[in-house]
Amino acid sequence: MSTRFDLSTIESCSEIPACRGREVISLLIEVDPISGKESERYPDAYPKDYRQRVEKFSRNYIWRKITGDITIEFLEAAVERMFTADEVSSVVDLAKLKKLKHRMVHLFLYADDTGRNHYGSSDTL
Repeated sequence: MSTRFDLSTIESCSEIPACRGREVISLLIEVDPISGKESERYPDAYPKDYRQRVEKFSRNYIWRKITGDITIEFLEAAVERMFTADEVSSVVDLAKLKKLKHRMVHLFLYADDTGRNHYGSSDTL
């Protein structure tokens, strides 16, 4: 049975089911790419604000979804856009960012597939 989604009741793009806001925030919290001494020392300068980051991702995603142009490259770029250049160079753990990109690509493109990742193997990170 399919339920209808009422767009008039949403307050943010991340609430649109296609954006998978709850799953995206869960991935961000689980992977936690903003880490390290700088982020702990200057939490006001480098806030995690994961909910706002999910909203930013969702706005980018929904417009691309409307045009039917969701690709691996787009998803990876949208994940990178969740963080500023300053954050990436100072507080984002690049290995965790790579893992987050991989998990987001899997979530949006391969979650209902045969379990194969975008590199053509069945390995997971």
